[in-house]
Amino acid sequence: MGISSISSIPNAGISINSGDDTSQLEKQIATIQQQIQQENSSKDDEQTKKAKIQQLQARLEQIQAQIQQSQSQKIEQTSGSQVKDSKNSSEDKANSKNSDNIIDIFA
Repeated sequence: MGISSISSIPNAGISINSGDDTSQLEKQIATIQQQIQQENSSKDDEQTKKAKIQQLQARLEQIQAQIQQSQSQKIEQTSGSQVKDSKNSSEDKANSKNSDNIIDIFA
């Protein structure tokens, strides 16, 4: 009873690049979940199934972590731009008040 090659698991075009958008990563998750279901119903022996499923689950976890990282980066970028907008708005108001005071002084 030997274990067949685990490298025969299709990669499904999975690439883990920081440039991938979340929807593409979610599609990859769906593909991997489908592969796990197919492997569960395959005729491979239990050891082979277990090894293949573990590999697929590791890929799944890696992609899920990438999605979380991507979402965190988006939140940080959004928060950063909101802070900048808030500072700019506060500075504009302060400048506006200063200019009003100057106008009032000369009026």
